[in-house]
Amino acid sequence: TNAHVVAGIQAPRITIRGREVISRVVAFDPVADLAVLAVDEPLPERLPLGEATPGAVVALLGHDRDGLSIVRPARVNQAILATGRDIYGELAEGRRALMVDAWVETGFSGGPIVDQSGTVVGVVFSRARGGSPVAYAVQIGEVVDLLEEARVGPEGSGPCR
Repeated sequence: TNAHVVAGIQAPRITIRGREVISRVVAFDPVADLAVLAVDEPLPERLPLGEATPGAVVALLGHDRDGLSIVRPARVNQAILATGRDIYGELAEGRRALMVDAWVETGFSGGPIVDQSGTVVGVVFSRARGGSPVAYAVQIGEVVDLLEEARVGPEGSGPCR
């Protein structure tokens, strides 16, 4: 998920197979805006991870304001280095990101982007300002890096500001 989604939350609640369970943050990166959560529950089979290519047809998985699941078709526009600030507004190094042609709303933050083969290629973190149909997603390489870090052990979710 995104770091901004769980910042300051000690025990994030997630839904697995329609049942709400308590998770714990095991890796947290406010610059990439990513967090890895763990649960003491059996999980569905993990989807494969892979890189996206410009022009690829993808789907964004998210939720609307009522919590209903949404699958939104989209297309990868380009891979970029997103520069600016971390989730706390501090100047930060860039993060590898994707520009995706798609409308997103609040409930898409932290949701996966999957390609036509079901491979996860990114994690949605933002939308363009000004009402244009452009979403931004962290590239899967950033996710893989944080998953490797998560193997080391639990980490706090950082402060909520």
